[in-house]
Amino acid sequence: MTDPHLADALDRAERALARIEAIANRAASGRGRDDTLRDKVRGVVAELDDMIRAAGGR
Repeated sequence: MTDPHLADALDRAERALARIEAIANRAASGRGRDDTLRDKVRGVVAELDDMIRAAGGR
């Protein structure tokens, strides 16, 4: 993994996954916020997809 752009994209992807985990943990304690959680996760996953595409993925 010598390509700095790929390394940066993977770092961003890891941070996005950490945000997803944090959101999921917060949502587990408050059941009434399912729709908000879905919207946030959908946005983070879309961001992650964009980063993967930019790094040369599909």
